[in-house]
Parts: sequence; structure tokens; C-alpha cells
Amino acid sequence: MAKANLFRKIWSEALPFVALTPERKRAWLLRVLRKGHLTDQEIAPYIHLLIEEYQYDNIIGGETPGVGSPAENLDIGNLPREIIMRLLECAEIYDIPILINIIGHLTVDEAVLALRKIPPPYEKRPLEAFDSIFQAIHECDHNLLARARDKMLSQGTIPAHFISVYERFQEILKDKEVLSSLFPQAEM
Repeated sequence: MAKANLFRKIWSEALPFVALTPERKRAWLLRVLRKGHLTDQEIAPYIHLLIEEYQYDNIIGGETPGVGSPAENLDIGNLPREIIMRLLECAEIYDIPILINIIGHLTVDEAVLALRKIPPPYEKRPLEAFDSIFQAIHECDHNLLARARDKMLSQGTIPAHFISVYERFQEILKDKEVLSSLFPQAEM
């Protein structure tokens, strides 16, 4: 037993993160998040690598999240809420929509945290980054976006960009609704 634990410890330290299985990556990331040894910026690339594998498996395998899919194997949605908050806090803005899809269900606080993310200053199309986050939250729960907006309004912590982007996204949703009523067979 002691040899197995020693072997497992040496193996986990010597094996690079990219070579680990998704389950081991998840376990390693949980350990790091709980211990708090790394900063948000140091954790972000590991979150990206974990998400990248999920995306690759979904594209190549043609799987949708469900039993036996990479999202099911990662089991991120069943993590303690404080760990999910930490994941959302550490992840880059581009990884947030995928992370939301993997998690599957968000609380209002988690949605607020995701909505407060801002793209880097060199981003040429920041609206696309915002739109993907808004869409992921909307797909998670149609009322969650409005509840998160209301919470930010009541707390007075709305980012400068939020109102205009939120109104734009609401217009996009209305346009989709009108188009789907006009063309019911078309896929949106």
C-alpha cells in the first residue's frame, strides 16, 4: 500500500499535466484550487488545457454532453460551489462559455462572476466574447441572465460595458424569436 502511494505521488509529480487523463487533470486541479498555492493567472492555462480536451473530444467524437461523454467524465458540475466559483474566477474570458456548458447549471452568483469578466485590451472584437458568455448563461437558464442583472443592479456593481451589451443581447434574442416564428423549419 505504501509503495502504491509513493508510486502514485512520484508519478503525479513527474508526469506533465497534458499527459494526464481527464480524471487525473480534474483531481490535480481540485487539489491546486483547494491548497491555493497558485495565483489565478497561473491556474488559467490549466483550466484552458482541461477545457481544450473536452472541446477536442466533443468535436472528434461527435458527442454531446451526457453519460460517458468528456463532460460527464470531468464531472465539474458536481463540484462544491466554492470550487466552481474559483474556476470561473480563474478562467480566461474565452474559456468561460465552455466552462459554463460543462458545468451545466449556474447559481446567480456564478453568473454574476462570469458576467463581470472583461476581455483583454488588445481584443479587437470584445462583443463576440461578451455575446458568447451571455449565450452560454442564457442556454443554461433563460431567466438566469435577468436575475444576474437584477443582482448587479441591486448591489451597484455593474461593469461599464454591461448595460449596452445586455440590451444588444436582448435585441438579438428578440430577432431570433421573430425569425424562428417566420421560418419554423430553419435552425438557429
